[in-house]
Amino acid sequence: MGRVSKTSKQASSRERAANSAYGDAGAELGRLVQRLEERHPRTHGHSRRVAAFSAAIATELGLSPRTVERIQTAALLHDIGKISTPAAIIDKPGSLDIDEYIEIKRHPEAGARMVAPLGDPELAAIVRHHHERFDGCGYPAALQGFEIPLGARIVAVADTLDALVSPRPYRLPTSKRRALELLREAAGGQLDPTVVRVALRLAEPPRRRRRRGRFGQRPDNGSEAGSEQQLRPLPG
Repeated sequence: MGRVSKTSKQASSRERAANSAYGDAGAELGRLVQRLEERHPRTHGHSRRVAAFSAAIATELGLSPRTVERIQTAALLHDIGKISTPAAIIDKPGSLDIDEYIEIKRHPEAGARMVAPLGDPELAAIVRHHHERFDGCGYPAALQGFEIPLGARIVAVADTLDALVSPRPYRLPTSKRRALELLREAAGGQLDPTVVRVALRLAEPPRRRRRRGRFGQRPDNGSEAGSEQQLRPLPG
């Protein structure tokens, strides 16, 4: 995606460093993520892509290397709580019923419990809160705006974009152009608008970035407001 492709080697290097920083427990959790994705081929590579893009966003925001490392590791592990979610729910080709939706909503807190042995409460908070919404309508704690940890707001943007452009059992992948439009429309509602602007700057082709200006805005419409249109809740 745009400039992100130019930093793939750095992202892989950061991922290795992050895994090393959390020792044997971090390596074992990474293997669990790999097993989870092997069980569900349509999501293969999702966690690594989310981790790489989250690290790119965090770097662009000027966060410290240690914070970038923490966010990248949390992004790699963000869906690890789904290891206990029935495959029939994750791979369901249609809409989830209320009981299935309640079940899949358990994965952020389950994941936070799983990463707790790493001894990094900030990392665990990112995993726990990556499905919160900027408008306060997310889960599990209905946090709003800057109550949501910055790392979780970053992972939410990267997770949403990758989910949109990837195939899912219930839909075909969205085109990159449409996915970026949906990301822009979700700013201020589902997603942190500042993080969205940085993500767009990284993901849009250079020509479109120049046309929109530095922060992904059209030159004639000022700052971007959150759209009333909301993205369908994405299971991963």
